[in-house]
Amino acid sequence: MAHRQLIRLLSTASVAAAATAFVVAGVAPSPADAATACVAPDLYTHHIVYPAAATGGADVAGAKFGSAVVVADFNKDGFADVAVGAPADKVGSAASGTVTVFNGSAAGLSTTGKRLTQTNIGAGNEAGDKFGAALAAGDFNKDGYVDLAVGIPGEAVGTATGSGAVAVFPGSASGLNTGTFYGQTTGGASDEAGDAFGSALAAGDLNGDGYADLAIGAPGEAPGGGTVHSGSASVYKGSSTGVVRGWGVDQSDAQGTNEAGDKFGTSLAIGNVTGDSHADLVVGTPGEAPGDEPAGSGAIYVIPGASGGKGAGFGRSQGSDGGASETGDAFGTAVAVGNFDKDGFADIAVGIPGEAPATAPAGGSIAIFPGASSQVAAGYTLDESYTGEVIGAGDKFGASLATGDVDKDGYADLLIGAPGKSYGTATGAGDAYLFGGGPRQTGSTRSLNLGRRLGQTDVSEGNETGDAFGAGVALGDITGDGKAEAAVGASGEAGSGTPASGNVVALTNLAPREAAAVDLQKFTPTVAMQAPANGGSAGTIEYAYTNNVGWLLHGHQTDPNNVLSVQWTVISGTLALTGTPSLAGQADGKLAVVAHNADGTIAVNTETSNDPAVWGAWSDPAGPMASEPAIARQTDGTLVAFAVDASGVLWALPEKAANGGYASWVSLGVGGLSGTPVVVPVASGLQVFALTPSGAVTTVLYASNRTTSGCTTLAGSGFTGQPSVIAYPGNRLAIFARAADGSIQTVKQDATGAFPETWDTIGTFTAAGPPAALLSPSTGKTELVARGADGAIWSTGETIQGSGEWRDWVSVSTVGDVAATDPTVFQYSTGTDPTWAFVFRNDNNDTRIYEARSTGVGAQAARVAGPARTGFTAQTLPAPPTTATQG
Repeated sequence: MAHRQLIRLLSTASVAAAATAFVVAGVAPSPADAATACVAPDLYTHHIVYPAAATGGADVAGAKFGSAVVVADFNKDGFADVAVGAPADKVGSAASGTVTVFNGSAAGLSTTGKRLTQTNIGAGNEAGDKFGAALAAGDFNKDGYVDLAVGIPGEAVGTATGSGAVAVFPGSASGLNTGTFYGQTTGGASDEAGDAFGSALAAGDLNGDGYADLAIGAPGEAPGGGTVHSGSASVYKGSSTGVVRGWGVDQSDAQGTNEAGDKFGTSLAIGNVTGDSHADLVVGTPGEAPGDEPAGSGAIYVIPGASGGKGAGFGRSQGSDGGASETGDAFGTAVAVGNFDKDGFADIAVGIPGEAPATAPAGGSIAIFPGASSQVAAGYTLDESYTGEVIGAGDKFGASLATGDVDKDGYADLLIGAPGKSYGTATGAGDAYLFGGGPRQTGSTRSLNLGRRLGQTDVSEGNETGDAFGAGVALGDITGDGKAEAAVGASGEAGSGTPASGNVVALTNLAPREAAAVDLQKFTPTVAMQAPANGGSAGTIEYAYTNNVGWLLHGHQTDPNNVLSVQWTVISGTLALTGTPSLAGQADGKLAVVAHNADGTIAVNTETSNDPAVWGAWSDPAGPMASEPAIARQTDGTLVAFAVDASGVLWALPEKAANGGYASWVSLGVGGLSGTPVVVPVASGLQVFALTPSGAVTTVLYASNRTTSGCTTLAGSGFTGQPSVIAYPGNRLAIFARAADGSIQTVKQDATGAFPETWDTIGTFTAAGPPAALLSPSTGKTELVARGADGAIWSTGETIQGSGEWRDWVSVSTVGDVAATDPTVFQYSTGTDPTWAFVFRNDNNDTRIYEARSTGVGAQAARVAGPARTGFTAQTLPAPPTTATQG
């Protein structure tokens, strides 16, 4: 082979992915087909409710419907109901707040609701009362029906403005009945201005008498009749007559000090953290300055339950999980309790919505403290990077929390709201994330690791500025199947043609998707790429394919001048892999490979060394896929894999950081797809292409900030096999695809970035498989190869660089070299001039490589007269192992 220097073009990453074939029934592309909008997925069966869904309700701008949500079975029919707080909703002309209750059923959430106001407790409705700002559910009178507690933190009791109050509505067979008003005098305290009593609520049996108790936060209170407004909490005991006077709690009960602005009682949760016979109270204090840490960094306090009400408590801050406390972190803004590791001790989740994880912006995080018999164990943290998302300033990840078991495996799962999350220009659109509980990792207290996004785009909703999806979150069994559903409030959402009053989306089918086994494919294509030079003049050439029995073989050609230097290794271990794998180079030069596991999942591996080539352990990020994966590298150095699931939804699996581990699969809001995607790097991200079941080409931009935009389905249909895509200078893309009649068709973006409505046919060749295309690094011409029905590889290319005029198709593989796989193309250099080649395996399972070289009319071109074209020099790579020797 001649010595050449590699010229790297944007088409490189698309080349390795261009080989996988899939068949889609359809007709030849029709010029009459017009471009259409992409199909929005509906990943989760869902119901959406607005304020107007209640009798007497209306969609009122700024109502903040969905700010608080709780799920519980108030009428004991076996289906949990959803209560939604709208603390700024109008009753008449007064923005005093409302609560709406929607009944659950086997079919999901009802479409009509029962509206509750302060009229239902015999009180007046005044602007700023904030009725519905907090909600909790528990059987306070032990009659077998769950009762609803409603916080009214803005209520003026007498002349005490903003002193706050609580309403309790008893459950019954007919639902919630007329409620009772409670101020602080019930607990033996006084109603003072600014106490904000009712800002937070939690229910649970703290004293072990069988009645649920009600904990009530008052973050503006001055405990003990003093003047220091540090905040407090009151526990109203359950009894046969409802809640009655119990006991008060402040920081002095947990070895803390009451200081002005601590906001003790901003959030509350109850659960059996210490594993004894009593539930324990967890109190969020986001304004606290722990020790010498700055004010506003925050803390939590755990007050163990006891037969007498409360035991000696203790506090925790970010220093307790190895983190640092900074002003504005607001550790403790939200708290929740659930047994994530099923060890008999409930764990504590703490929201830190102002935290800036590591070097990321202040997008928020959460801390998890595993329960223990004495005090909780050392904690660990989670942030958006564990969900495949980029952390953005103001995301408010951890602003709301809820626990429940979505898959009935006995492990509690954690739902996290991030109502400030932005997508493109949609500032504060919001998101929610679900982390699945499970056994602790070996040698660690960590049981929650990777989460998945539950976004508005997953339920055919759009992201708009101010939606605040995730403002309120709850988990509970709405459908009565033993699995928890999610209720997510979007307090700023506006329905079609209605004001931004807010809504709540109830999502079912949250259990992780089950993998479906796939058949082992025979004779799938070989992918190839040249790795970056590692101190030499040219990088190694890397090959990968899965054979007919499920091994994944990696070929490492140490000398690009000598195919005999290829070293083959079976790297699949005990896995059975199938289909065409995808290769990409990390920022550090090490290779990554993704492949379809025969169990339906996607397997991921990365080299631990690229000289010599040594592979690490395989990982299997949760999320079965129907298609084979494609992987490419973004401009920030992170790798992202893409695949399509069984319902036709496109997903991405990004690295958390360059050369780092992978996060989790993220749905991209694009449905209606079929087959393996193609990925092409462009200036603003990664352009992803896939076919629809009708054989139309859909494309979407996966931007560098991990958002998607510009999704469209191109004109034309009936294409079969995976398309091939080239990015030309200026990021103008051209697509090459096989039509149902076997012709090769192409379409190219115009200067405005639009794709024409009509496709051009390239010659008269009838292909048996999809084309593989690239821009020749030596001539700058577009070159194509494809497998013919005769088993030969055929080639064409531009007559003149950039002309779009094509040479006649010509058979270029040697006589008797029958291709059993479709070819793939790649660029490479042997150290001097650049070139390209195509590879395939023949019917003898030999890996054949054809190096391109330009020729004129003469020896190699004598068979077909015409302009200068490309000839090829063929060689056979050494045979791979015949036994599964692992690398």
